[in-house]
Order: sequence, then structure tokens, then C-alpha cells
Amino acid sequence: MQLPDSKDDFLGPTGPVATEVVDKERSMYRVHFPVAGSYYWPNTGLRFVVRQPVTIEIEFCVWDQFLNKSALQHSWMPAGPLFDIKAHPGAVVAVHLPHFVALQGDHVDVDLFQVAHFRKEGIVLEKPAKVEPHYIVLENPSFSPIGVLRKICAALYIPVSSNVLLYHHLHREEVAFHLYLIPDDCSIRKAIDDEEKKFQFVRIRKPPPLSPLYMGSLYTVSGPEKMEIIPPELKLCYRSPGKSQLFSELYIGHLGSGIRLKMKDKKDKTVWEALIKSGDLRPAATPVPPDLTDAPTLPHFLDRHREQLVARVTSVDAVLDKLYGRLLSDEQYERVRAESTKPDQMRKLLSFSKSWGWACKDQFYRALKETHPHLIMELLEKQELKEATRALHKLSS
Repeated sequence: MQLPDSKDDFLGPTGPVATEVVDKERSMYRVHFPVAGSYYWPNTGLRFVVRQPVTIEIEFCVWDQFLNKSALQHSWMPAGPLFDIKAHPGAVVAVHLPHFVALQGDHVDVDLFQVAHFRKEGIVLEKPAKVEPHYIVLENPSFSPIGVLRKICAALYIPVSSNVLLYHHLHREEVAFHLYLIPDDCSIRKAIDDEEKKFQFVRIRKPPPLSPLYMGSLYTVSGPEKMEIIPPELKLCYRSPGKSQLFSELYIGHLGSGIRLKMKDKKDKTVWEALIKSGDLRPAATPVPPDLTDAPTLPHFLDRHREQLVARVTSVDAVLDKLYGRLLSDEQYERVRAESTKPDQMRKLLSFSKSWGWACKDQFYRALKETHPHLIMELLEKQELKEATRALHKLSS
């Protein structure tokens, strides 16, 4: 086990309480509360009120794994993270579960919210004791995979608290950004952080939208005239942390004295704005270990694993369908299809990527990840092991 950064501490009556990382891959944590009282985890929004010292285990889960098997998915939507919590029975007086629904007015219709428990015998819905602006309260709770659901109302856009995540990657010829618009859900944010780190993209911390945005609505991204933005619109929607998230790619030759990014709604009202200066991109702000500072110059995933991709990608048609119209022209699409074997098709497809920039190769990678998740995960694990071995060798020498 290892201790995460202090930003993952709980805040309790005796001060910060560190969490232990039990299983990094499963995002499983353990924390021991030494005395009775209230403990708050700022990174997630979770709060526990305990009547005695207790050890609690918390695992981040994925709604799709449970909700897709139920008819509830058509009448209820996830309204916050899903946690699998384990604690000694009776030790927890109350739990505050985070949600991202923006409450309207003083009166709150508690019937619009339920807490879903996923148990062996099936799904159990529990009415919360209280619904507060950023969390719901369960008193004397029992635990299982548990999270907040919000009732879906026909023809109604649900206002939500949202977050804009901005990542950058400096190249020799251009500055590249990835921009996400997501509900304010810590599990989605964590999944995006983990994904972007694999390609040495670093998050630039900027304030979230100040006003609630609407689930299902489109928002237009704009920047300087010379900035290329693909796509120029983002839809605010809930996508499970286990799925690839929607984002816009932004490219500009150089920052100059700074650039201003905006996001507007359909009425042309600015809902988010940020100023990015060269100081935001300083290497000192990049959480890349010192022994991996040469990581951005490493070849892209496609180039590193070309041989394995040629030999082991079996559903080339599925990959082509995801790239057609975005990276591939009609002629390129047909040239790949004309090859007689799957390896030859992949060779032809990868030959086009030689002229692509880093961001285009990222799109190719994401298509592969969606169509061949097990293969990509295996190659990533081998890549991480190699890099860790290389880092240890540098330290030892």
C-alpha cells in the first residue's frame, strides 16, 4: 500500500487523516478515523459522521456495470459518483454522498432523488433524509455500491454543476490543448486525469463555470482567430468514467502574451472564460517525475506498438468506421478496405498516420481503445513497466 498526496486527506476533528491506496488500478482506498466525529474528503465531496473509531474502505465504481442491467436506466440518471463503501455495521451515523444537480430555489423536491444500493438480491432505492446543494444525507446507512440518482423528467433540461478541464501538451511546432466539459463528478475527473497523463498532457487549473449549465445542451468553444478548434461545440452529458469522454482539441502556433478561451450557450451568453498565459505552461507546474522529463519526446503509442497493432488488431472495420470522416478521406478508407488481410489493412492504415500530428494520432488511439480495450490495456501495462524499469535504472546509475 502507499499514501497518496496530502490533497487526498480527509479533514477531521483532530486534523487531516491520510488515506491509503489499497489498489491503484481499482481506485480503492482505506482510511482509519481515530475518534468519533465528522470527516470530509474534499477531493470527492464524501463526508462521514461516525460514532466511534472505524476503518472504512472506499472504491470508485462505474454506474454502467450495474445500472445498464436495470430498467431504472430509462427513468433515473446518475447524479454523482458511485462508491463501494465498506464499514463496520453501526459505526457510521450518517454519510453525505456528493451529487452534481443544481438545486433551483428554496424548495427541494426530495422525491426527485433516490440513493441506489446495488446488492446481490438486486437494486434497492432509498429515499434520502436530506437533499443539500452538493450532497444528499443518509442516516444510519448500510453499505454496498451506492450513489445518487435523479429522476428523468420528459422534455426537461436538468441544471447541473459542471467543470471545465483543460490539459496542455507542448510540441515543437504548436501548442495543443484538450478541453472537456463534464458534470462535477470526481470519478469522471479522475478517469480523465489518468487518461491524459498517459500521453503527458497536464491539467491547467482554471475556475469552473459560475452558473449551472444544462444536461444535454450544446456549448460553443471559441478562442483567438488563429486557433483551430475541433469540434467547436461540446455537449454537456453524463458518460460513465469507464468510457472515453468527449473533448475539443485546440491548436495554436504560440501563446504570445496569452490567449482567452470562452464557452457560450445557444443564446450567445458566455458561460465560462479563462485566460491562459505562458506561465500556466511552465515545466515547474508539470507533475511529471524528474526522471521522466524526456517523456514528451518519446514516440506516440501508435509508433511504439506498431508491430503488435499490425499483428493483433482483428476488427479493422470497426476502427475504420470510427475514423472515417474525421481522419480518413473516402479514398483512404477504400484503400485500407482493399487490402486482402487484416495485418495488411492495419499496415496501410498506420502508413497514413506518419503524416499526422500528435492529436490526430490520439484520435486513432482512442478508436483502438474503444474497439480493442483488452489489447490496448495489455500494451499500456507493458509500456508502463518498461518506463518504470528505465526510471529505476536511471536512479540507480
